[in-house]
Amino acid sequence: MNLKKNILLGAGFVLLILGIFIYNTTDLASQAIRYQLGVLGGCIYEFQAANGHRPVSPAHLARTSISARYRYRQEELHSGRVVVIWPHDLKPGPRDNGHRILAYVTGGLISWFGRNWVLWGDLRTEYLSAEKLKAALHGTQD
Repeated sequence: MNLKKNILLGAGFVLLILGIFIYNTTDLASQAIRYQLGVLGGCIYEFQAANGHRPVSPAHLARTSISARYRYRQEELHSGRVVVIWPHDLKPGPRDNGHRILAYVTGGLISWFGRNWVLWGDLRTEYLSAEKLKAALHGTQD
């Protein structure tokens, strides 16, 4: 009886430690994704402010500070892991674009579980289910 109790306590402890590790790792990954999406959004508005029109490709973003601030993640723009929506009617200020999706993440473990990080036009990030993302994209496509 004592052996079963010790085994159960040991297994519970291992599960607790594993849960804490997974939570902390996922939280750190989420913070990194949110930061990267924020940098990307800032560069979209940076390009628009400098050139008077919205960017329409990753090549346009290469003319901004993205090269310095997003340098190790730029391949994600080309691979499709981070999808950028290039809206034709993007307004100059983030406050005016809160209803628009600028980008979302499609790759990684978080997306594999059916949820995606989304960058809205007002530079806030939100964690959406695949269904809500699809509905929001349908609503933002003009």
